[in-house]
Amino acid sequence: MDEERTSYPYQRYTITTFQDEGVWWAKARVAEKDAGGDRPVLGGPWKSRVGAKTAAEAFCDSGKAG
Repeated sequence: MDEERTSYPYQRYTITTFQDEGVWWAKARVAEKDAGGDRPVLGGPWKSRVGAKTAAEAFCDSGKAG
């Protein structure tokens, strides 16, 4: 079960970071979509929220989020 989940806008995307079983994961989607379309950020899990957030922003910058 997710222990902590945070979503926030980044450029034209919505990034979600969440902690599950002690590690951090991230996913991103185009912000215009209300639901669905989330893509997992490659390279996880991360040891911290900061690591997941940094990876998710780089994932969006590369255009892989949609």
